[in-house]
Amino acid sequence: MKPNNMKENILLATTELISKNGIKNTSLADIAKAVDISKGTLYYHYSSKDDLISDIAKMHLEIVTTAVLNCVQGIDSENSKDQMINLIMEKIAAIEGRGRMHMYILCEAITGNDSLKEQIKISYMEWRNTLKSEILRTGTEDAEALSFLLVAIVDGLVVQGLLKTEKIPFENVANFLVTRWT
Repeated sequence: MKPNNMKENILLATTELISKNGIKNTSLADIAKAVDISKGTLYYHYSSKDDLISDIAKMHLEIVTTAVLNCVQGIDSENSKDQMINLIMEKIAAIEGRGRMHMYILCEAITGNDSLKEQIKISYMEWRNTLKSEILRTGTEDAEALSFLLVAIVDGLVVQGLLKTEKIPFENVANFLVTRWT
């Protein structure tokens, strides 16, 4: 295998293991075994678990960033509020599979991985600023406040979706936001 393919295999296997077991319960030995390589080969590509988690976080955050950008690009200005909220709600429903990884990465950052925390802070600021700029296009004066609220709603709904306590009425949530958005 070429080194690039090996790195991709390591990232894919690690992502699967973390999605099943969490970051804390996934060891480098587990990863090496899943990829069918020695720990020495794993260390050749990643000098630490934190380096590996950093690459996985970059991959994950790029996917979510792309989803946020896709939500707001090309929204028709006549129905932009309705479209934007509905698209965001649809994307939340669609990324439910990534929600578990998102929560694991957030927990890792919050509980002491400072470099990961910085990566996530940058992505959140990018997401919020992207939403804010699109909200401003609709003529809404409170674009900054609404952009913070939308990011918080996304995180909250991802947590609720992971808990699976009840079916989330995404369309009703979107309609509520649109009717209260003045």
